[in-house]
Amino acid sequence: MAFFVGEFEQTIDGKRRLAISSGLRESIEPDEDGTNFILILGPERHLWLYPDAYYRRLMATMRRSPLPSREQRKIDLLFAMARLVKPDGQGRIVIPERSAGRADIAERVTLVGMRDHIEIWPADQWNTRVDAGLATYGEMLYDAADRLAAATTSEMPRRADTGSGGGME
Repeated sequence: MAFFVGEFEQTIDGKRRLAISSGLRESIEPDEDGTNFILILGPERHLWLYPDAYYRRLMATMRRSPLPSREQRKIDLLFAMARLVKPDGQGRIVIPERSAGRADIAERVTLVGMRDHIEIWPADQWNTRVDAGLATYGEMLYDAADRLAAATTSEMPRRADTGSGGGME
């Protein structure tokens, strides 16, 4: 499974083409993740890219009732606005006009690796978010380390003490 990390500044050209940085593309395992992307509108109106095969597996986990529900109608919009985008030989995608019109996007963008997907942020907004986050970054790291330690400790199997050879008698 692809694991996206890092931040990469790029420019969207007049034809709405965006180069996906090689540092991000190299994280993709084509046989497992696919070779294309699913482009969706994220909750803050930034565009998100998921490897297409991974996204299909992720969405297959959502159960769908044969009868419509209010909750399902809300989620249907996610599928309706999603677009399949195919990188060209230079690793560029074309952002569909409707997607670009609905998103908060700029000519200068930062592609941000977010574990299983890539977020496309206007560069100035990303820099503002990073600057604001740096004030509490150290505490966030300590909190994450504490959660990781607790999860690791609870998942480790307990060793049975057999009483043989390990201690002083």
